[in-house]
Amino acid sequence: MASEKASLQSEGALYELIARGNKDTYFMRRDAAEGATPLLNPFDRSYNRRPATVGELRRIPPLNAADFGRTTEFEFEIAGDVFTDTTLLIDLPTWLPAPAAAANAATGYTVATAAGRQYGYTRGIAYFLFSKIQLYQDKVLLQEFSGDALWGSRLARGTLNQAYLDQALTAMTDPSGATLYRLATPGRLRLPLPMVGGKRGVPSAAIKGQSFRLRLTLRPLEDCVECSDDAVTRPAPWTEAAFIVTPDSGTPTSYPPLPRELIKGPTLQLETRHIYLDPESRAAVEAGPHEIPYSVLYENMFSFGPDDYKGANVAAGLFPLYTRVLDAKRPASRVFWFMRSEDDLRRNRRWATGSAANPYWATLSLIIAARDRETAWGPTVWNTLVQYAKEDRGSGYTVGEMNWDMGVGPGLAAAGVVPQGSVNFTTADRPTFLVGIRPPDGTFTTERMNFLAVVESWGVYTVADGRAMFRYN
Repeated sequence: MASEKASLQSEGALYELIARGNKDTYFMRRDAAEGATPLLNPFDRSYNRRPATVGELRRIPPLNAADFGRTTEFEFEIAGDVFTDTTLLIDLPTWLPAPAAAANAATGYTVATAAGRQYGYTRGIAYFLFSKIQLYQDKVLLQEFSGDALWGSRLARGTLNQAYLDQALTAMTDPSGATLYRLATPGRLRLPLPMVGGKRGVPSAAIKGQSFRLRLTLRPLEDCVECSDDAVTRPAPWTEAAFIVTPDSGTPTSYPPLPRELIKGPTLQLETRHIYLDPESRAAVEAGPHEIPYSVLYENMFSFGPDDYKGANVAAGLFPLYTRVLDAKRPASRVFWFMRSEDDLRRNRRWATGSAANPYWATLSLIIAARDRETAWGPTVWNTLVQYAKEDRGSGYTVGEMNWDMGVGPGLAAAGVVPQGSVNFTTADRPTFLVGIRPPDGTFTTERMNFLAVVESWGVYTVADGRAMFRYN
């Protein structure tokens, strides 16, 4: 009995109990067609070797010097065998002279005018610095989006830890005007760009004969600075008489700002990552073919003016309804939107999208072919519930979203999966938003509002025979 008990506790005992027929054939067999190949053993602890890879990080300067209000271009270096990540490195100039800039970047100091006004780059300047971002393959435009749309697309993506790091590296972590002066010297910023292939990468070994360019259109410096004083529009710190550096303990010192003509443009670099493969893997990559899904952001800019608010009564729950037709193509996994007042935009606060207590719209539905595709709901559903149900996290801003995906599974990143549900905007019959407009602050009805709706669609990028092309448009 002791020997039987020991045999049942030995490795593979369960297989032994349920096996039928010749046990030696079950555990260790050699097929006739295999000839002299090794015997098969279900308890073999050997591992298959994985081909070695080598990563490389490259930094590319622009073809022309970057400057505010101008366009600058980068040409990608087609290196390695797989191209994975693209990140913009941004170093912004400051209007503070060197002693004040050094104090501003250190702790224990406050930098403000004699009237107490603080100036800094607008929150999220790594995004809002760019009015247009374009990616070209030879002369074909692959992607085009604004920094504003990229900002909205990233808010609910990524883990909380990754989100905190991304916000710190894009200057999104200063929520208070009491410390706005810190953003006058934000340090080096990093802006990841959504290139074709994403984390999966692009088989650069298979497209050596093609060129890729990145074109960036920068906003004027006058559109990139905000002030802690709400009375100041079109902030211009270089026109102030002086900035006072006040240490926690010590004597305040006054410094005049640099004049506008002495403030240089930003310094931009393009950081790319490349992977080198072993000869066999490289040959497989070159042979192809490859089909790579990639996302495309279609931006729709609308506006609502004073005439649109006539008849609105927040206390009575009356909100005028207006239609806005969406322009997009291809299957779309989600659409998101946010509204900003002209008053905030004049102060360069592009991140100001209202609040939970004061949303700029009351209801919203999506109509396709004269029928409700998504029924009318308020900000609680579109701003909050959908993000918590379908995204990694809540955005923290009043950004509405309709998401037709199945949601992100445990341990998966939303930006790294293909859509599992979509609406085909290529064949959709007049996709239309029906918007119930709520006046800003509930009573003020003379302010014009900008309404940005972004459709995130998906396309297929095909690489075959040494060339890359769209599978469909």
